[in-house]
Order: sequence, then C-alpha cells, then structure tokens
Amino acid sequence: MSKVLRFIKVEHTAFSLPLIFTGAWLGGGQQWPSLKVIVLIICAAVGARTFGMSFNRIFDRRIDAQNPRTAGRELPSGAMGIGTALTIAIGGLLLYLLACGLLNRWCLVLSPLPLIPLLGYSLLKRFTALCHFGIGLCLALAPLGAYVAAAGTPYFSKGAWLFSLFVFFWLSGADIIYALLDIESDRRMGIHSIPAALGAQKAQAVAAVSHIVALTSLAFLLGLIKARWLAWSAYGATLILFILMYLPSIPVPKRFFPISTMAGVAGAIAPLLS
Repeated sequence: MSKVLRFIKVEHTAFSLPLIFTGAWLGGGQQWPSLKVIVLIICAAVGARTFGMSFNRIFDRRIDAQNPRTAGRELPSGAMGIGTALTIAIGGLLLYLLACGLLNRWCLVLSPLPLIPLLGYSLLKRFTALCHFGIGLCLALAPLGAYVAAAGTPYFSKGAWLFSLFVFFWLSGADIIYALLDIESDRRMGIHSIPAALGAQKAQAVAAVSHIVALTSLAFLLGLIKARWLAWSAYGATLILFILMYLPSIPVPKRFFPISTMAGVAGAIAPLLS
C-alpha cells in the first residue's frame, strides 16, 4: 500500500482538495453542498488524479530511468510492474466515473472532458515547451468539475472562472519552477520545457508573469464576492508564499513542495473566509 501511495503521490492529492472545495462552495452559491456531494467530489478527485498520475508514470518510465532525480521511481527502478500500474490507473478511472454518475447527470455527461488532458499532459513535453500549461489545465478543471457537482449545471459564474484562472496560472508557473531541476537532463534527452528552452533566469520570468496573472485573478474574485479582512489576510499570506518561490536561497524542490503547494492552498482558502 505504501508503494501505491508513493506511486500516485497521495500527498499532492490531499493538498489539491481545498481547491476543489472552493469550486464546490462557489457552485453552491457560496454555500456548502451536502455531505454526500462533498464525499462524492472527493472520490471523483482522487479517482481522476490517480488515473492521470498513473499514466504519467507509465508514459514517462523510460525518460525517468535516464534522469538521476527520477530513476528511483517505482516503474523505472523495477519496484512496480506495468500491470500493477495499469490496474491502479483503471481503478482510479472507475472510481471517477462512478462518483460522477452518482453526483448528477451533467457530471456524467461531461466526465470524459477532464480525462483528455489528464491522459495527454505528460506527452506534451515531447513536443512543446508549453507543456507546463497542460498540467495547469488539468488542475484548473477540478474546481470547475466541483462547481458542476454542487450546482448541477455547467453554466459557470464569473467567480468560478476567476478561481479556475487562479489555479491554472498558479500551477503552471509552479511547474516551470519545478522544471529548473531538470534543465540539463531535459536538454540532453531532447525533452521540451521552458527552462530548457530559455534558461533558468528567463524561465523564472515567465513563471513570475503567470503568477502575477494568478494573483490578479484571485484579487478580482475576492472583490467580486465582497470579501472581508480575513479573506484579504489569507490573500496576503498567498502573496508572501508566491514571493518565496523566487528566493534563490531556498532549494528548488522546497520552492515547489511545500511552498508552492501552500500558496495554492492559501489562495483556495481565501474565498472561503469571505
């Protein structure tokens, strides 16, 4: 079980839940949906992420084997077989579809749409340096899915779009920073990334622009819902965490996890404190 949890990075799934809860809260008209809906949303999120992460690991196993940072992962190291990984992926898919079916008709009808970027985002690095925005799209769809689960309709509010933009640009920028770890190996293996294409300094400038857009989107959302001082305090904490992602004195792995993760969580909590 510990091997499976490491394989799907369960701690990252846990930290994505506040983003999903905020989407559900917005879908409920700034009210919490029922406990049943929340539980089903969690099941859908866990299932979808397990599906996406499993195929990411399967597709990248040969690339991971050539990178010293990732060679110890379950598939390239031989600690887990392809059959087990596929079983985990299919299990995640079934959990996701079951939860969507139990939520409402719109969730089931729209359920295939998030699966496309979840399945394909890990392939983007083979073709384009914009691959970081693929993973941003995957997570940006999560609060929109939670919105549909709570609202029962795909007609999104302005607040839902603004929050999804925050998630998209926050994670895309954070993934650019994370890719700083692999500049040399990416160039050696022909893997596309913004750091490999532009170098560390220019890549961080691109990430900074993404994060400015993320913070601006969140500020517009707080203004839209007439947030009070507690929410703006959480926004201030989010801003500080975003700044910490660019301090060269902090190692890049810590800038990505836990600092960038905490930035996303703080940004997700801010609307809930309005």
